[in-house]
Amino acid sequence: MNLNQLKYFVVVANQESITKAANILYVSQPAVSKTIKQLEDELKVKLFERTGRTLKLNRAGKLFYSYVNDSLEELNRGISAVQGGLDQAQYPISLLMEVASPFIPSIVTTFKEKFPNVRLNIAQHNVRETDFKQFDFIITSTPLQGLTNVPVLKEEIFVGWNINYGYSQQFIQPKELAAQKLIGLSPDNPLRVTIDKYFLKRDITLNYNYEADDPATVRGIIEAGVGISFIPSVTWQTVSSKIQLARLTPDPLQRTIYLCSPHKDLTNIQREISNELILIFLAYQRSELKI
Repeated sequence: MNLNQLKYFVVVANQESITKAANILYVSQPAVSKTIKQLEDELKVKLFERTGRTLKLNRAGKLFYSYVNDSLEELNRGISAVQGGLDQAQYPISLLMEVASPFIPSIVTTFKEKFPNVRLNIAQHNVRETDFKQFDFIITSTPLQGLTNVPVLKEEIFVGWNINYGYSQQFIQPKELAAQKLIGLSPDNPLRVTIDKYFLKRDITLNYNYEADDPATVRGIIEAGVGISFIPSVTWQTVSSKIQLARLTPDPLQRTIYLCSPHKDLTNIQREISNELILIFLAYQRSELKI
């Protein structure tokens, strides 16, 4: 077994096609087929099931892939470290933050202090069709199928408005909001999805008069006093004193935030980073907004 066999195997598994894999590897299709067959012969087990022109990993193939893919990633990082010089080595970590963007400064500060040799790449706005396996960690409010999902924070989502808007109660029934002019995030935003599901479950249609895809913009519109919106108690805890908060009753609106990873077995550095991310969320949980 050699490194080329493993590389070819991973590319074929990702592409599910000998033709596509050959194009990516800049080799002939027969060369790819021969290499895969040699690998299967050495392992004494089939790794793929063929359906027409498509190759799908079978049970053994999926198990083997989980080890090989992580091993090749680690090997590539080692090569980069050596080529860049040990003192200059940087360990790349990619983080997708679908939610909790206000935590980014704390995360970056922690990385600078505790992981100076980590090169951190943060993405925020993702499309659901994106392959989450390209990221080392994902912070989201929806558990991701096929990934490790660790709940790191549970927060209540309050209703909020400018103190001069005309509302004064601390408790609001969901149906009361149907007649209000609401300020909301864009429909595909994870927080908006959570909110809409809550009201849809209760057969309540909300009237969004103002929408924006940036949480900071939504907070600014709330402060301007033109409507009512929803404010997460932990991830949006830096709201203005001009904002009055109320709780939905009898069933509070809540969401859980997860730290997800496609890696079945974390490396030492990945495990340390995972632990630090969890600690950051726990620290914020202790200072959540109160009514």
